[in-house]
Amino acid sequence: MSGPLAVDIVDSTLKYTSHAGAEYVIDFNDILCVLSNPPTYSVLFFQKTELDGPKSEDFSLKKIDIESLPAELSPFVTKVPSHLRNEDEPPIVQVVVSTGSGTGKAKTVFEDVVRPLLTYVGLENYELYETQSAQTITELARSKFLERAQNSVPQTIILLSGDGGLIDILEVFYKSKKTIGVSPNIVLMPCGTGNAMASSIGLRSGPVPGLSTLLRGSPSSIPVFAAKFSPGSRLVIDEGRQRADIDNHVHHTLYGAVVASWGLHAALVADSDTFEYRKFGVDRFKMAANELLNPSDGTPPHEFKGKITLTTPNGPNEARSQGAAEDLEHMYALVTLVPRLENDFLISPDSVPLDGQMRFIRFGPMSAKDAMQLMTLAYQGGRHVMEDTVTYANTEQVRIDFQEDEERWRRVCIDGKIVAVEKDGWVEIRKEHTRLLNLIN
Repeated sequence: MSGPLAVDIVDSTLKYTSHAGAEYVIDFNDILCVLSNPPTYSVLFFQKTELDGPKSEDFSLKKIDIESLPAELSPFVTKVPSHLRNEDEPPIVQVVVSTGSGTGKAKTVFEDVVRPLLTYVGLENYELYETQSAQTITELARSKFLERAQNSVPQTIILLSGDGGLIDILEVFYKSKKTIGVSPNIVLMPCGTGNAMASSIGLRSGPVPGLSTLLRGSPSSIPVFAAKFSPGSRLVIDEGRQRADIDNHVHHTLYGAVVASWGLHAALVADSDTFEYRKFGVDRFKMAANELLNPSDGTPPHEFKGKITLTTPNGPNEARSQGAAEDLEHMYALVTLVPRLENDFLISPDSVPLDGQMRFIRFGPMSAKDAMQLMTLAYQGGRHVMEDTVTYANTEQVRIDFQEDEERWRRVCIDGKIVAVEKDGWVEIRKEHTRLLNLIN
């Protein structure tokens, strides 16, 4: 085994000569961390990989051992966190690679970056799972994660997926009737398309999003909302072709951590996921949005009919107050616990990640041009909420009583899942007071 190397620091770069005589330069921006292994140190850094295949954001993780620590590298020294390695109560570390997530890069991210990192920090005994279907994470949550949490076993779940993987785990935990002894720590490494939760807690930065947080983050409990539906409501599955029960109980409740919506947002998510649109690939979102805003039959955009009732907090020691939205026609109605639905799409500028405040955003019927202008403002620092046409409020609960004849206008989106509400049905979205999962952030 080759010994540690001598290095020089020049203009925020680390220069060294390999044992084979080749000279290398590492930019400080590419350094992930420095691990202390007395009397030497290990520098972990990102290296551009060849562009001859679908590599992990075109980076892989490498390591060099150095003889001594230059002062300029001191800020990079990182202690391996307790959610990865803990002498007193070693957590069970589980890595879930979602092979079907949006970008399709989860497996490569694991092989090029996560596996090397776990090796470099001395973690060999972790459990690795690759998803075989859309149900794999739900099945793992039931058979592994939930049982360990109930038995007070410390565990860390590294999710290489989109928001969907987190929501699958959340659903299983909140629908369980048993007591949770120790909440699992979940690490998000975003490999989906929207990644609202990851974007909101700032995981989208860096050469490999989420990796720095895995090393330097600490746990915070995840706030959740519960969406209770009228008894005839059904889950929309199989690309819109079939319906299924919401749950096996009489509660008709789904749980979420990101967004609940009705109107334009829900219709877009629902339509773009149907068999008719999925065959168009990534273009399906643009096509579905265009049909909703500019219907091919020449009519104006649909006016969604229903009564929306808000329950809002008045103050720390005051009773909650209830009020209904003045209009019965709507274009966009959304409840969220996070600031961002995408990295640049700031839907709720007053929201602070994981603080548990639930906010409501709504606007009424308008032209396609005006609606697009509002959405553009959301990409410009969340300026849409300053418009007079937009309702923006802190809320404890939102109830919608639907007044639509056609099912397609009664579809609700709960963190990507679509529910078709029956005629004259309703949904109540309220803040859940218990927190059962932790997120490393």
